[in-house]
Amino acid sequence: MSDTRTRLPALLLSIMLTLAVVPAGAAGTQTGQETLTVDKSGSADYRSIQAAVNAADSGDTVEVQPGTYYEEVSVNESITLVAPDRAILDGSRFVNGTGITVAGTAEPNVTGFTVRNYRFGVAANGTSGDWTVSDTTVIAADVGVYAPNTTGNWTIEDAAVASTAYSGVFARGTSGDWMIRNTRFVEVGGDGVDVRKSSGDWTVAAVVVDQSGADGVDASGTTGDWSVQNTEVRRSDAGVKAINSDGDWAVTDLTVSRSDIGLVTAFSGGAWTLEDSTLETRDIGVFTARTTGAWTIQNTTIESQQQGIHAVNTNASWTIFESTISVTAQRDAIGVDARSATEGWSLTDVTIESPGIEVAE
Repeated sequence: MSDTRTRLPALLLSIMLTLAVVPAGAAGTQTGQETLTVDKSGSADYRSIQAAVNAADSGDTVEVQPGTYYEEVSVNESITLVAPDRAILDGSRFVNGTGITVAGTAEPNVTGFTVRNYRFGVAANGTSGDWTVSDTTVIAADVGVYAPNTTGNWTIEDAAVASTAYSGVFARGTSGDWMIRNTRFVEVGGDGVDVRKSSGDWTVAAVVVDQSGADGVDASGTTGDWSVQNTEVRRSDAGVKAINSDGDWAVTDLTVSRSDIGLVTAFSGGAWTLEDSTLETRDIGVFTARTTGAWTIQNTTIESQQQGIHAVNTNASWTIFESTISVTAQRDAIGVDARSATEGWSLTDVTIESPGIEVAE
């Protein structure tokens, strides 16, 4: 017994010394991040989403069980807000409400919700965090995602926006590098994506815009570089518009149908590449005017009623190869209109079908 009592202080000292050398933050790593559950029936940690969000710390997960939640949710921390079984946020009880607001520097991951009957489905005005909205549907809002003046590199993916009064995504004046991927915009009153006067580099990939009140993508006044991939625009004014823009554009596998114009750009300085695309339009396939960037069109089919390519007063080289241009109007039809162009044009393996003028130079 005396030997045990003698050894006990030494053992306690050894344990204390061991704890003293544990690196700062290691205890938090060991305990892990919390998952806070929400169920309006009262069977979870919280009845309301906002109460759980307020209690969550950065890195935590707020998991929302199925049901309809009449709330406006504001997220100020970098948390995961998830509805694994499609919880519904409904704003029908609010005037000019917002479904989910991302604030400040927060970098949340919002996923799995159906958001309906709000002014803004998701709002992130002026944020600087790299937030993500995924697997989320916004229905019957004024604007699906309202994110002007942001500086973060945010992402919208695996999402849908339908039946909006105005744009699907309104993100003017942004400066971050961000992506919209695998997302559908259906029956939006304005542009599918409105990003005018932005300066970041953008990626639009596997996006569908079907029946917009304006354009599929309006990037007028932008200075960043753009990548548009595997994207389809139907029943819109223009597929992609970039008036007075200066970034370089790479457009691959773009389909525009039942729209007025496929691509529109004027007073722009960036280089454009259009390849592996199909533009079936009522008026003009590609409209350019007073541009200074070089153009390359490859393996592309343009079918239009009035003009295949309108490239008046352009000041850089054009290379078109392995493409077909078809114009169907019986009068004043022009396959390629390159009047007043100051640089050389190269057409290789290009088929131009037109009942009127084929090439105007």
